[in-house]
Amino acid sequence: MTPARPCTSTLHEPGAVAGSAGLISRRAPAEGVIARLRGEGATPEAIDRLLAENHVPIVDGPSCTFVWRGQADAVAIEHRVVGLAAPLALRRLRGSDLWYATVTLPRGARVEYRVLIRRGTDVESVLDPLNPREASGPLTTSSVLEADGYATPQWAIADPAVVPGALTDVTVPSRHLKRDVRVNVYAPARAGKRDRLPLVIVHDGTDYLKYAGMGTVLDNLMGRRLMADSVVAFVDPADRFVEYGANFRHSRFLTKELVPKLERTLPVRGDPAGRVLMGASLGAIAALTAATQAPGFYGGLLLQSATFVYSMSGLRAGLDPKLDTVVKFVEGIREHPTLVAGRIFQSIGAFEPSAARNRAMATTLRAMATQLRVEEGLDGHTWVGWRDRLLDGLTWLLPGEARRIHP
Repeated sequence: MTPARPCTSTLHEPGAVAGSAGLISRRAPAEGVIARLRGEGATPEAIDRLLAENHVPIVDGPSCTFVWRGQADAVAIEHRVVGLAAPLALRRLRGSDLWYATVTLPRGARVEYRVLIRRGTDVESVLDPLNPREASGPLTTSSVLEADGYATPQWAIADPAVVPGALTDVTVPSRHLKRDVRVNVYAPARAGKRDRLPLVIVHDGTDYLKYAGMGTVLDNLMGRRLMADSVVAFVDPADRFVEYGANFRHSRFLTKELVPKLERTLPVRGDPAGRVLMGASLGAIAALTAATQAPGFYGGLLLQSATFVYSMSGLRAGLDPKLDTVVKFVEGIREHPTLVAGRIFQSIGAFEPSAARNRAMATTLRAMATQLRVEEGLDGHTWVGWRDRLLDGLTWLLPGEARRIHP
C-alpha cells in the first residue's frame, strides 16, 4: 500500500459550498448504485445482495454513497467536512427501508463520521453498523469513509522486521507550571551511549501515541533511516486551554526546565538544529508560542492544524472566550512576525473548519522561518489525518540517511 498523498487543489463548484482539496458535492440521487438498485427493483433481496457485495460506504470512483437500513423518521450523516452539508441528510429509497446519500470526493480523501437517527423527538448518534472501519479520539469514536485511492501508509503499520524503540517515564518538577510533569521519553533502538541525537518534543503526547500510533511511526521512520535517530519526549497538559493557550509559563517550562533537564540526562545534541517542537491544534499554538519566546532556540517546528484564531475587522464575535489569549497571540504575530526557527512544517486538513485560516497564516509563518513547507491532506481535524502527514514533516525536519539520498 502507498501513503495517501497531500492535495492542494481548490474546491469551488457552482451551487455547492466552497471548501478545499477537490470537488465535494451532492450527486443527483438517481446516479450510481442507487440507480441500479432502483432499476432492478428495491426488493429486500436486492438490498441484501447490494450490501453483501459492497463495502459501506459504497465507493465507486469519486462517487461515495452512505447507506443505512432500518425504520426511522429521518437519518443523516454527522461529520465536520467543510464543503459538505452538515448534517448530510439521507433520503429513503421509495418502497424500502434503505436510506442513502451520494457525494463526490477527491481521490485519496478520508472522512470520519457518525450516523444520526431520529425517531419521533429522539435523536441518536451511532457508529455506522454496516461499516467496520473505525477511528478513535479522546472524545469519541467515529466510522471512517476511505475514498478511492486512500490507503493506510505502510510506515504507519507495525513491522515485525523493525526493532521498536523504548518508552520510559520521566518526571520533571516544574516551578513555572507549579506541578510535576510526567514525560514519556522514546529512545530509538539503535541509540548508543556515545550518540548525540536530536530532541523532539511532542505536545499532547499520550494522544499522539494512542490515536496517531506515533510509536509505530517512529519505529518505522527511524528503522528505515527515513528520519534521523532521535530522542522524542511526549508531554501532556494539566489543562489544555490554560497551558496550551499561548501560555508563557508553559513556554518557560519547555525552554528553561524540560529541555535543559533532558539535555543533561539524555544523549541529545543540545544545539538549536537538533531541537524540534511539534503539536496539533492547540498543541501547535503551544509549540509556536514557545518558539516566539525563545527565538533561535528551536531549529524546527511541526505545526498540525494549528488553532489560528483571530478577529475579523476587530470583531471577535463567535470566538470562544477561552481562546482570548490565543487570539491575542495570533493577532500579535500576524502584525509583527519575527524569525524564530530555521524550518517550519505546517500541515492542514483540507476538510477541517480551520483550513482557510491555516492557509492564510502561511504568509506569517514564512516570515518566521528560514524555510517553510506547507502540506494539505484530504482529511479533517483528525488524529489519523495528522498521522498521515508525519512522514513528510519529520523526515523534512530531521532527515535520515535514506531521505537525504532519496529526498
